[in-house]
Amino acid sequence: MKIKVTDEINQESHDRVIQLLVEYNLSKTQEFKNEINKPIEIIARNELDEIIGGLYGRSIWGTLEVKTLVVKLENRNQGIGRKLITEAEKEAKNRNCRFISLDTFSFQAPGFYEKLGFEKIGTETDFPKGFEKYYYRKKI
Repeated sequence: MKIKVTDEINQESHDRVIQLLVEYNLSKTQEFKNEINKPIEIIARNELDEIIGGLYGRSIWGTLEVKTLVVKLENRNQGIGRKLITEAEKEAKNRNCRFISLDTFSFQAPGFYEKLGFEKIGTETDFPKGFEKYYYRKKI
């Protein structure tokens, strides 16, 4: 056996590792085989067609996982983040999801998510050192 460590992602290797994980997960989750499992991308653009925010995630096993959500600094507090989450909730319902889940750091946006009805379901302390990582879920 050989093990290689690198900071560059080889797309072919990455795809094969993901395929191995998907195959294993499918072998253990047959009761969810009819759930809609696919990625989601929601992009906000300004009048110049520049990206000012976006959301990435996936629906899996009846939950929409938000993996990335950001609004450009100068465009914050204009309701853009709320609109991105609203669109994600609409799509989650279209995909028959029962929940939306996400995580955020204490220096990011926990108050924002709580205002939108997300419930904190877990905390990881000292990640990064001196901060926390929060896990949220919202029933939809």
